[in-house]
Amino acid sequence: MEKGNNVFLNHSVAAEYDNYYLSDSGKKIDKIEKKMISTHLKGVETGDLLELGCGTGHWTDFFSRKGFKVWAIDESEAMINIANAKKIRNASFLKADAANLPFADHSFPVITTITMLEFVKDIGLILDEIDRVLEPGGLLVVGCLNKNSELGKNKDNDPVFRNGCFFSPQEIEDRLSRFGKPVLNYGVYFTSEFALLDGTEKQDTVQPSFFAASVRKT
Repeated sequence: MEKGNNVFLNHSVAAEYDNYYLSDSGKKIDKIEKKMISTHLKGVETGDLLELGCGTGHWTDFFSRKGFKVWAIDESEAMINIANAKKIRNASFLKADAANLPFADHSFPVITTITMLEFVKDIGLILDEIDRVLEPGGLLVVGCLNKNSELGKNKDNDPVFRNGCFFSPQEIEDRLSRFGKPVLNYGVYFTSEFALLDGTEKQDTVQPSFFAASVRKT
């Protein structure tokens, strides 16, 4: 499959997506990632939030619980169907292309996208659309997988990750600089055996697998 193709259109991938978060490892990683994203949302006024690449609604539920009214989009009908079935409060799901959003200019104060940019054909087109629909002064929050981490180095061994193009923190920082000054934080420090080192004295001996960034549109 060509890099950047949406592997999540596959019904079997969609059906298995949430199972990851049910495992012991998945629960620990999820807690770390949500703590990181929460840092970027601290003090942000709740209101409309556009979530790009919502998948099965895992992060949609998180944003809803934070008090946002979430407009969640994904290209995968299979993912959207699963997300809709969850009946997440204050969330509306829509099958749509993040490179051609069905929203007016400057219509959202907050936009989020968690591990979606790795699986798009043209990140530039996505950022153009984000720029179009994000209000001046609005907040963009992204979560990405680090190509320099053990996860990134071994991604071709994973049936889903092999279809993506991971980024370095510097690459994302450079991309987001068009909006303003990005702020980044890091987590999910894996050893070569994929043991978690977060919170240990050995954490900084390896590259983080996940990083989050936020930027205010100037």
